[in-house]
Order: sequence, then structure tokens, then C-alpha cells
Amino acid sequence: MNGLGRICSQKNILLFLYITIFLLPISPVGLYVPLIFAILLSLGHRISEKRQIWSFGPLKWPAAGFLICSFLSVFASVDIRFSLFNWIFLPLMYAALYVLVLSHIRTETERKSALIVFLSGALCVILWGVFQYTDIGMMAKDLNAQAWVDPERFPLLKRRMFSTLENPNLFGAYLLMVISVVISCLLPEADRKTKVLFAVALLVLLICLALTYSRGSWLSMAVILAGLAFFYDKRFGLVFLLIPVILFFYHGQISERFISLFSGEDTSVLLRFALWESTEAMIAEHPFLGIGWGSYWLTYPEYNFFIQEPGVIIFHAHDMYLHIFAETGIFGGLFFFTFFFGHAYLSWTLWKTGTGLSKMLGLAGILICLSAAADGIGDYPLFSRSVSFCYWFLSALCISPHLNREKTGTVPNSYKN
Repeated sequence: MNGLGRICSQKNILLFLYITIFLLPISPVGLYVPLIFAILLSLGHRISEKRQIWSFGPLKWPAAGFLICSFLSVFASVDIRFSLFNWIFLPLMYAALYVLVLSHIRTETERKSALIVFLSGALCVILWGVFQYTDIGMMAKDLNAQAWVDPERFPLLKRRMFSTLENPNLFGAYLLMVISVVISCLLPEADRKTKVLFAVALLVLLICLALTYSRGSWLSMAVILAGLAFFYDKRFGLVFLLIPVILFFYHGQISERFISLFSGEDTSVLLRFALWESTEAMIAEHPFLGIGWGSYWLTYPEYNFFIQEPGVIIFHAHDMYLHIFAETGIFGGLFFFTFFFGHAYLSWTLWKTGTGLSKMLGLAGILICLSAAADGIGDYPLFSRSVSFCYWFLSALCISPHLNREKTGTVPNSYKN
């Protein structure tokens, strides 16, 4: 092995890749440092090996189509320089992480290590969220925390948990991904102590999800339960019977937030309807190239049919589907959602035909996609770098067994049949 080969070894690439995975929800800026090192080392590894080492996965064509469409949309933006910068550091970097995971996390042992690193990062995020939420004095002084409560509509709701995600709705979207992974680890686990550990972790995650007071995340959790009832065990559907019982006996802020969804008077719901009307107009007037990647907040003032106050910035459409079509055009949207839902299909095939860790990842992939798809109806969590990086990392990891590179591994007893 030459000098370049030793420096750009698989071991070193994995080291920087694991550091990146740990930082995904913790530092949306700091993660770029190990990620760029991992990219450079992978390039060096490719040169040293003098052969193709990169894997792009079964969904490479819709992924490539979306990257091309989103790049071309940059030239329709009102600020081309900003959109190009945004495109390089967001979708291009998401794609780089995706390819790195498929190319270098190749064995069952490496996949387990990646999951452990991801869950270790999640533990840090949860601990910080709990500390933040319980420190009432700090929360009261935090202007960011105060921005996420509506004292007029919910006078008793003084704080919401958001941890490192800086937004309770985004924190909820992140928790849904972690919950999907933990549930998929919990269900097949045969060891009693490990099963109890996962069960406790799941309980803590559900409490944190409740304390985000994110109604979209709660509804997405219901979709996860529906997915479990459909794909794993119909008895999970019985959980839905508890909802009216809880709402009947419990009259705290959680129940008020949930019931407000159906009142027809909630300002955030009315705002979403107005934003969707504006976004539909954007799509109608820019059907092919869109308004430009990352340009929604720059274009919205021209389509402001609801908020008449000057200086108000709307960063996204609060709907993943409309937002993607608006920014990248019809073809960009079709490529994106083919890629997006393609992961659910590939995960389903792993769930049906796989064994061991592959089967577990298949179930996790289904639940992650279902929750993101549901959450995307009334919000756009993938607007967040941290949420998007976590989502595309997990998506790549969950379908990675399709590359048929596993060499070793054990099979949980409940997954052997």
C-alpha cells in the first residue's frame, strides 16, 4: 500500500464519517469539517485503488435527476449567487453523505457501529433538551424559546422543548426518526436487559416528543403506529383507542394543543392555508425551473396574499410537497419524490425478504419515510440542515443491505424465520 493509500484508508474514512454522524443533530455547521475530510479521503482512496469504489444505490437515477433539476433552478432564482451557494452546501452535501454511507459502511458490523454513533448523538441531544426544558429561568430569558409559544392562544403553555434543533417542530421531526430506529431495535431484541434498555429509551423519547407540543409531530407519531399495525402487528392499532380516553380525562396543554387543530380558529393553521395558496401561485407561474433552490423566502414577498406587515420573512411553504415543486419545478419535484418514496419501497422489500440487521433496518426505513411523509403535509422539516442530514444518512443506511456487501453478522432470534 502506498502513502496515499495508507492516509486514505477505509479505517480513516470511517473515523471521519462516524464523527460526522455523531455531529449531525448537534452542530449543523461543525459537521462540515469531518464531512469534507471524509469526502477528500474517499477521493484519495478512489485514486489509490484505481477502480470504482463508490456506490450510488438503486435510486441513483432519480437522485441524479433531482440534483440536475435543482441545480438548473438556481438560474431562475432572484439571487443566483445565494441559491448556488445554498445548493452546494445543502443538496450536494446531502448527496455526498449519502454516497459515503453506501460506499464505506458496507458490513453489518459497520452498520451497527454507525447506528451506535447515531444513537449516542441522540442521547446528547435528549440530555441537553431535558436540561434546557427543566431550567425555567434560562428558558424564560431565551428569546428563541419565547418565539415558539403563543401566550394569547395558549396562556398556560410557557415553554416547549427544542434542544439543539432550535425549533420544537424540527426537534419533533428529529425525535420521530430516532423513535423509528429505537422501535425497530426494540421489537426483535431477544436479550431481556437490552430490551428493557430500549423500552426505557423509547419512553423518554415519547415524553420529549410530547413536550415539543408539535401537533404535526404527534400526528406523524400516529402514522408510525399505523405503520407498525400494518407491517408488524395489528395490535398496535389498539393504541388509537387510548387517544379519546386520554383526551376525556386529561385537560392539560397537550390536549388543548391537539384539539386546537380541529377548531378552525388556530392562527398557525390559517397561516398555512394562506402560504399554500401563495405557493400554488408560484408553481403555476414557474412550472419548469421553479423559483430557484433555496429562494422561497426571497420570492414570497411577491406572492404575499396574507401577511401584509413589511419585513416579515417566510422561509418555507410549511408543506414539503408544495415547497419542492415550487423551488425546483415539476420535473424536479417528480424526481425528488420518486427518490424519497423509493426508499420506502426498498425498505419494504428488505423487511419482507431480509434477515437480522437488514430486516430491522427495513422496518426502520419504512417508519422513517412514513413519518417524514406525514410531517411534510403541514410542515417542511427537511428545510433544516440537521434534520435533512439525519434523514438522508438514515435513508442510505436503511437501504444499504441492498448492495449485498454484508459478510458477517448475527441474526436476532425473532427475525430468523
